[in-house]
Amino acid sequence: MPLAALLVSSLVGVTGKFYKPGFQNRYYQSSSYRGSRVLEHNQSGRFENYMEVLWPSQAAVDEKGRIWVVNKRSHQVLLIETASRYVPWPAFFTEYSGKSGMNGYVDGSRLKARFDGPSGIVLVTDSNSRFKLYVTDCNNHVIRVLDYDSGRVGTVAGARGAEGLKDGPGDMARFRYPANLGMNAQGSNLFVLDNGSKIRHIKLFLKSRYVTTLVGGACRAVSRWTVYSSIVLRRVGCHSDWTAREAGETVSDAAFVTDGGLYCSGHMATCAPRNHPALADRLAPQLLTKQYALDELALRPPDNPYADLR
Repeated sequence: MPLAALLVSSLVGVTGKFYKPGFQNRYYQSSSYRGSRVLEHNQSGRFENYMEVLWPSQAAVDEKGRIWVVNKRSHQVLLIETASRYVPWPAFFTEYSGKSGMNGYVDGSRLKARFDGPSGIVLVTDSNSRFKLYVTDCNNHVIRVLDYDSGRVGTVAGARGAEGLKDGPGDMARFRYPANLGMNAQGSNLFVLDNGSKIRHIKLFLKSRYVTTLVGGACRAVSRWTVYSSIVLRRVGCHSDWTAREAGETVSDAAFVTDGGLYCSGHMATCAPRNHPALADRLAPQLLTKQYALDELALRPPDNPYADLR
């Protein structure tokens, strides 16, 4: 199949959306943001765990210029070489892993492995590290890894068919339709867009491959560029220390509690959390006192108590 036709057929699915920034600080997501103007993305230099990661979507390019694609429709991982026997440019693909039209869940040899709607891919870009590819196996609710040297496919985190939102060691963690993912060059930290809008952090450098959920806004777009005419790559800055549990975030992503006992209502991706010293945001109009928030929430319909607070 020609490359152009392949990209049109395969780059379909859920993609992460990182909004264009506003204000003088280019890391704020939109010009309508009404919170404070404190600097983020380590502009203050106060965060030790800040890192910038490569965040592609359904296609990624390795250091040799080869294109790796996940085809959600055919349940495969595809490889497009920089040149073929017939033309000196990327034109045709080979089926690297999975079998066309056959969904399932099988670890092991890359040719025997099975996926179910893989939707995102990222790869190790550091030449001094072992070359691996990571895939969001969307319908299986798991994160898979492909080891290029051994030709083996394994499961990093999650459990087949067990969807949810649960932190913990890789085999105990739960995902729900993970969409795409980003990773640092060395392949030690993986970030996954999961549950529609949640950012999950997988510590690959730990034996247990521990999974934690980050607060909304912990990852922001830094830059984006296009290669091979149609493959969009992004660099995203993530604060891996902004965990949802430490910020008091609820599972429903409805409210956040800060050190001052204030609740942040609405604008979830931009005004929370503010319990970090460099992000004291007590003057933002979205912050409510705890008592006021409780009084307001008591008046909301039980099925969607935050509908009027956005």
